[in-house]
Amino acid sequence: MSGAVWLSYSLQDLVMFGPEVFLRLFVRINQALWPWLLLWPAAALLLPWLGRQNSEWPRRLAMALAGLAWIGCGYLFLVRYYGPINWPATGFGWVFVVQGLFLLMLKGKALPAPLAWPTVVAWWLVVLVLPWFAVLQAGEMRALALFGVAPGITVAASVLLFAGQPAPLRWLLLLLPLAWSLFSAATYWALGTFWLLAYPGAALVLSVLALRTNPRPARIPDLRSARPGRGHRSSGSPPG
Repeated sequence: MSGAVWLSYSLQDLVMFGPEVFLRLFVRINQALWPWLLLWPAAALLLPWLGRQNSEWPRRLAMALAGLAWIGCGYLFLVRYYGPINWPATGFGWVFVVQGLFLLMLKGKALPAPLAWPTVVAWWLVVLVLPWFAVLQAGEMRALALFGVAPGITVAASVLLFAGQPAPLRWLLLLLPLAWSLFSAATYWALGTFWLLAYPGAALVLSVLALRTNPRPARIPDLRSARPGRGHRSSGSPPG
């Protein structure tokens, strides 16, 4: 095929399904998971509170929930529902599963310090506001995009967890959110589903901010060691 023929194709020509077919995926998966679907909004609201705790085990549970969310939306939404009509989604879905398993293995180590309140508030805004953009696009409540089910909101929220990691791990975890956001943004633009651009848009903005973040150090249990006036007297100094 000549180069001139390739140039005659637009982005819309490469998408072999229409917006109605794609939006129907949200409705189908929500119906299939009902009533267990209600567990995911509860988990999404609980997760940052767990990540906020000083104890290690709640932060381990927070990362476990995040890992399960990636596995769930990767296999259920991308592989089983989206993959049959858009083959690149199948590949993305299995990579989502791998990233979810990686988060499960990291557990509490991926949260070296409790989440800051701005991160917690931003998380709640993402999981409470972004789901409604799919409803606006589809025109029906059954298309609500939920964390742990729809990949767009799962990616956007998870970026907030990745922002606090040390640089090498942070960059590794952000590779897939960046790749998925670019791919999904191109797909939504081709379909004309412009409300859905809020998902990759939010994920890309948060990813850029995460790449520029300098994570705060983990809290030291013995706060006295952080005080310059104590524990650092010279050997010749008389006791006070």
